Amino acid sequence: MSEPSRVRFGVFEVDLHTREVWKQGLLLRLQDQPFCVLQALLEHPGELVTREELQHKIWAGDTFVDFEQSLNRAVNKLRDALGDDAGTPRFIETLPRRGYRFIAPVDGPGKPAPPLVSDGKPSRKSVWGAAGALLIVGAGLWWLRGRQPPPPPRVVTLTTLPGIESTPAFSPDGRQVAFAWNGERQENFDVYVKVVGDTSVLRLTSDPGYDGLPAWSLDGRQIAFLSARSGGGIYVVSPIGGPERKVADFGASFDFCWTADGKGLLVVKPYPPVSGEPAGGALFLVPVEGGEAPRSILTPPPGTRYANVVLSPDGRSVAFGSCQGGGSGATCRVQVAEFQNNAIVGRPRQISTVSMRILGLAWTADGSSLVYGQGERGLWRVPIHGGTNPERVELAGGAAVYPAIDRKGGRLAYSQVTTQADIWRLERGGKPTPFLASTLRDAAPQYSPDGSRIAFESERGGNGLTVWAANADGSGAVQLAKPRSGTPRWSPDGRWVAFDAFGPNGHWDVWVVDASGGAPRQLTHGPGDNPIPSWSRDGKWIYFTSNRTGRFEVWRIPAGGGDAQQITRNGGYTTFESTDGVTIYYTLTEPGDGGLYAKRLPDGEERQIINESVVARGFAVFSDGIYYIHGLGQSRTEIRFHAFAGGRSQIISELEGPLSFGLTLSPDRKTFLFSKYVNVGQDLMMIENFR
Repeated sequence: MSEPSRVRFGVFEVDLHTREVWKQGLLLRLQDQPFCVLQALLEHPGELVTREELQHKIWAGDTFVDFEQSLNRAVNKLRDALGDDAGTPRFIETLPRRGYRFIAPVDGPGKPAPPLVSDGKPSRKSVWGAAGALLIVGAGLWWLRGRQPPPPPRVVTLTTLPGIESTPAFSPDGRQVAFAWNGERQENFDVYVKVVGDTSVLRLTSDPGYDGLPAWSLDGRQIAFLSARSGGGIYVVSPIGGPERKVADFGASFDFCWTADGKGLLVVKPYPPVSGEPAGGALFLVPVEGGEAPRSILTPPPGTRYANVVLSPDGRSVAFGSCQGGGSGATCRVQVAEFQNNAIVGRPRQISTVSMRILGLAWTADGSSLVYGQGERGLWRVPIHGGTNPERVELAGGAAVYPAIDRKGGRLAYSQVTTQADIWRLERGGKPTPFLASTLRDAAPQYSPDGSRIAFESERGGNGLTVWAANADGSGAVQLAKPRSGTPRWSPDGRWVAFDAFGPNGHWDVWVVDASGGAPRQLTHGPGDNPIPSWSRDGKWIYFTSNRTGRFEVWRIPAGGGDAQQITRNGGYTTFESTDGVTIYYTLTEPGDGGLYAKRLPDGEERQIINESVVARGFAVFSDGIYYIHGLGQSRTEIRFHAFAGGRSQIISELEGPLSFGLTLSPDRKTFLFSKYVNVGQDLMMIENFR
């Protein structure tokens, strides 16, 4: 009988026989050569494995390859799969010019115990000894059964319906899930219910207006939901269908919940306030059975709004987001307050800062932690008593939003966003046509200064969003940076590419890489998030946005490294410098709905120059004016040109369909590149054995 072949380290498990690698129960894709490197290192944990030994193990003697480069690529791919970093390794340590060493603790297969030897003549003493041994073994097995580790978590699919399924909510017994779905034809969102493990769904609402954000009452008899019908409001319906009843005239700013007594709902009133009302973004208690008006129980400070309110499993605490700014440019703080007799007691306390809009918030079943969504950053978990930084729920992957946790514990549901975006080309006077495309996402194109190359962000490598470069005709695409990086920007001389990358510290920072490839260099080091770089025209500075002051502002840092300088004081996000280098142009927030602003360097007035939306981080500055993308609605945009002389804008072309990030022009201004979504969907996923 062969020995067991399972090896474990950290959150990984490796089967050396089947050549499979799992991370927290999720099977990883690892090519043959990186696996051979991993196997060689695991066979000699803590020991040096030389480059020559790896060469002989992976390539036969008559194989003709560039061993040095091929081995480097194999090790880099292995590190990417393990989430390891050569600078601060957790698993694979590099011994320069010699080889590699596996430095993490390894649990290998156990050895079988040697057999007992007998003369074949059992005695009374041996019989009683055997009986005693059986009792001891039985007791030991009973004890070991209680000591066995729980099964590893694993991801399963809850729904695979066409279109978008979002905002799941478990029933109190955990047997069913309510959710919003935009239907077979993707025409309108309604509320549905399904049994976990069953493929059939039950439709609860059918109004032509939006219905969504379901919240299950604690007795399981009612589901509250947000509706856009009849001017908007909150309704309740039975989980088996039937008539719907309105309980509030105003809506909710995501994640509203039932009170423990089942008589009310905790709701954050939408922001900005409707018709000039001052209560937008405040926390309200809404009676379900009527008899009294909704009342405000917590009002945010000026310039702040609340969102995503959820009640703890024991009903004694309430958690919510406290946000400033809008869209992806928002800065939010997760806060927790004591909750008694349907009222906030004392002052809320902050447990985490979130450098984006929160997309869903949920308590763990034991009430010790909160899980929240951050779009492309995935799901994050933070303990409510502080002391540790938020940890990413790696098993959920990227683009995971709207978490929901079974009150009995052990299961985490969420919406998994699937998007396909392509880069499109528009010749002046013509019609847009697809240009750079893959089955995943391609976005944020930028022409090099001489127009010979294009940098862009893409998921085509299979390891998440990464910076790539290609020739101007789209050929010769090569990867320039590590996974979880984007927003590439060329230096004025075309030798370097600046980009932002999401690091192990849970924040975005600016990096620089040689345009021909090589090891990237980190430029900013926090605090907070520091994304969306752009170069000064003389190449001496790199601008970026940072929320280190509590709000996103424009900063800049020497391209060679050094101290960062704050440039704006009233908000700032996507930035480009004028061609003469004396003015910066920027949006205030990521959505760009506040128009475009300008500031003369170093201490000029911050003033608005375009008072209509400048969306998708899409604008390009030339000597005589600015080309920009103006939003006309959810799926209609225009490319416009704002002339400095006269201050007027003209339409260049209308674009159909929702856009991703980026706008760039060839140096001769004859060709526009932009990114457009061609497929957007969401499925409901679930992590079993979530702890």
